[in-house]
Amino acid sequence: MSGLLDICTKLVHKPQYQMKKRPLQAQRKIDAKRSRCHRRRMKAEDDMKQAQKELKKVEKVLDTKKQFLDMMSKAPTPAEQRKALLAMFAERGINPIEELMNFTQDPEVAKRDKIAIWKELASFTQPKLKSVDVQQNISGEMKILSVDFSKVAKSDLAKTVEADIVEEEDYDEFLSEEEKHGNN
Repeated sequence: MSGLLDICTKLVHKPQYQMKKRPLQAQRKIDAKRSRCHRRRMKAEDDMKQAQKELKKVEKVLDTKKQFLDMMSKAPTPAEQRKALLAMFAERGINPIEELMNFTQDPEVAKRDKIAIWKELASFTQPKLKSVDVQQNISGEMKILSVDFSKVAKSDLAKTVEADIVEEEDYDEFLSEEEKHGNN
């Protein structure tokens, strides 16, 4: 019977965690962890819903852009538009340049409007002038003489300098055409 008594005392004095019942402190920890996980899961679900809403907005914008690009790719080129316009004029028997010229002959049309029409017609026959960029390298020589007047005596300044006098006609490249022909 002592063997049976030993087994009973061991069962009675067995720690709670060995009896499949957790201590209160451990149970609180597990419950807190479960609630944290639940909160995280709830937050993750909210974040997922928010991300799905943003994804729908982005998909809508991308769909709009795709539709716009499709429309642009199907749009007629300027050459195709010009051909269609010319075909429409030919179908109706209209010559726009003749019509504009008829307006210039009409005495009721204001002079300012006639000038605008003639300018427009001139743009079809006369090229518009454009500015031209000219690039050029210019080279030349220049001599600069410097005199230190502190080393020149007053007597040297008083001396007359002999110089060659040159007539104006030797430098006629500096004269205008009127001056060249006016002196003759």
